[in-house]
Amino acid sequence: MRWFRRRRVSSPPVTATAQMRTALHHVLAGDLTAAELALAGAARVDSSSPDVYMALANLYRSRGDIGRAIQIHQNLLLRGALPREVRSEALLGLALDFRSGGFLKRAASSFEELLEIEPSNPQALCELERIRVDAGEWEEAVRIRKRIGSGDPNSASILAHLWTGLGLRRAAESKEGEARKAFRRALSQDRGCAEAYIALGDQAMREGKPKRAIGHWRRVLDLHPSVGLEAYPRLWEAFKRMEDLQGFEVLLSERLEKTPDDRTASVWLSRVLLEQGRTSDSLANLERLLDQQPDFLPAHAEITRILLMENRDKDAIEAVERLLEILPLEPPRLQCRVCGTQDTRLHWRCPQCGEWDSFG
Repeated sequence: MRWFRRRRVSSPPVTATAQMRTALHHVLAGDLTAAELALAGAARVDSSSPDVYMALANLYRSRGDIGRAIQIHQNLLLRGALPREVRSEALLGLALDFRSGGFLKRAASSFEELLEIEPSNPQALCELERIRVDAGEWEEAVRIRKRIGSGDPNSASILAHLWTGLGLRRAAESKEGEARKAFRRALSQDRGCAEAYIALGDQAMREGKPKRAIGHWRRVLDLHPSVGLEAYPRLWEAFKRMEDLQGFEVLLSERLEKTPDDRTASVWLSRVLLEQGRTSDSLANLERLLDQQPDFLPAHAEITRILLMENRDKDAIEAVERLLEILPLEPPRLQCRVCGTQDTRLHWRCPQCGEWDSFG
């Protein structure tokens, strides 16, 4: 009998490309530890490949290991003969590392260095603009947004917010003339910038011109779905200063005729009616609101407050019991449509992702 020696089937060689492909699969599966091991293996197979190291650095940044990400990107940038596009990518990665770690000055410097190589790099420009806004450096932010220009279809509306931010800074410095000029420049960019109208109204109130302030604030009511949270308290103060709450009643009635689902306007109408001594009308208005929206907490709270003021203790207790039946553990929140961040306050710019006009 003849014996045949079986031929050993050799395994295919492990390549850096194969390891990176494996790492990608692990990332998609959410297993970052396994992805790190695969990328480390790729680096051992081919230590000359910058792609492997940049992928590894980005993985470390996503895991919050900022120090290791920074070290890898800095080591890459120390290489003498990096191709231009690779150097740009490494600079961008380093800048993002610094930003994620809270080293904003170093991040800004890295973005600026990248822009010397690629003056129109859109990500670098947007990230640098965000740093300038967070630091309150509004003039620099305006300059950067002008560089972005028509490359972003939202540039006009963003410029309006940036000019408004500059105006608010000037107003805080008691430079009202410069502030007004900045607010006007904001509106020249975007006539629909509710933040600029709010700021102009606040300035008019500081100048003792409530009628002018009312004119500015009336304009914003159709510009943003949740702007009543900012506008109605201001309008209340302005009409009270003019001793013309009836004028506010007319404004609110017209608003509700035009937009019946403006629940915030309905609550303020009840407050105006109550202030004028028309308690029954105020309560009736709130009850009508609850017929439409039984779980609307501000209306329940307002009814309870009125009944307590009227010393109608029994009715107030019943109102509180109704309120407790629907009271959630947390107050209702507005939400950023981009990143999902929630807050009870209206933000013109999301405090988490930096997107403008995303809260509603």
